[in-house]
Amino acid sequence: MKLFTSILLASSLGLTLPAAARQTGWSVRLEPMYVRPYGHDQHVLTIHERTLAPVVDRKTAVTLDTRNGKGYRGGVRYSRGRWAFGLDAFSFVTSHEAAPLSLAADGGTDEVALEAADRTFVSTGAGEVLYYRLLEDNDIAVWTVDLYAIRELAQSDESRMGLVFGVRFADFDNDYRAVVGIEDTEGLRIDASSNYGRMTGPLVGWEGSARIGRFSIDGVLAQSVVLGETVYDGAGREFTGPFGETPVFVSEETFRTPERVAIPITELRLRAVVSLISRLAIGAGISGSAWWDVGVPPGVLPVPAGDQLLHENTLVFFGLMALVEVRF
Repeated sequence: MKLFTSILLASSLGLTLPAAARQTGWSVRLEPMYVRPYGHDQHVLTIHERTLAPVVDRKTAVTLDTRNGKGYRGGVRYSRGRWAFGLDAFSFVTSHEAAPLSLAADGGTDEVALEAADRTFVSTGAGEVLYYRLLEDNDIAVWTVDLYAIRELAQSDESRMGLVFGVRFADFDNDYRAVVGIEDTEGLRIDASSNYGRMTGPLVGWEGSARIGRFSIDGVLAQSVVLGETVYDGAGREFTGPFGETPVFVSEETFRTPERVAIPITELRLRAVVSLISRLAIGAGISGSAWWDVGVPPGVLPVPAGDQLLHENTLVFFGLMALVEVRF
């Protein structure tokens, strides 16, 4: 019953404190992860299928699919008495995907159009084939490094609770490259990015644990706000003829603006850990990290001509992790 009460207390507060933080000495932790990102699958293209008598415009949105992938988290910690000091790092690199398109007007529709950024390409017959495809280097790359201290606030025989405070360093890069047009006639190459560079800000949170024997349940709830500067870049280059290694560009429209940013990051991690021997533990767990109000590269979303507004959304990284911890 005491164990159940301790777990309930830690869970209700979203807290955990790993066992390594309650012992004098060092610990090193490695956590390979499988990460599923949510919230950044941008609407990049609209397909219009039109009939003229009567006038009907059927619209279909094409969105990016941000791929799942491998992530990595690790850290080192030194504990002594009621204090612990450590470094924690997270890294995840993935890419966007979208199926290539090739379509033209046929007997069922009078016109087919592709609307991307501030351009629209129209097919009125089978001889005008519209196409869209992503190019290389459509990537998202994110990392964080935390330097922190933990002050133990409360303890019992089977549970602990502590306050975390420190500083977070973060970086976020987002690139989008695509081409859309009419086969062998004309087209538009789109290049857009939002590169945030080095961001820094305060980190606060709670950690705690509940355990029995060799088994424990632990995790962390933390909040940070990282401050820095991003540069939003966008370029749309029109070309004639087919798109190849050396397309004939006839015009270029660019968009570039720097902006000071403050991105809140909320994190929750829960783990189940078993000590194999006094110096070695393994486990598994889940994690969630929400990045609030992250800017989307300009030129990605279909918008009215000349309207290069900056858009924001929330990006969530959900992860399943394995864990190996060595104590010495």
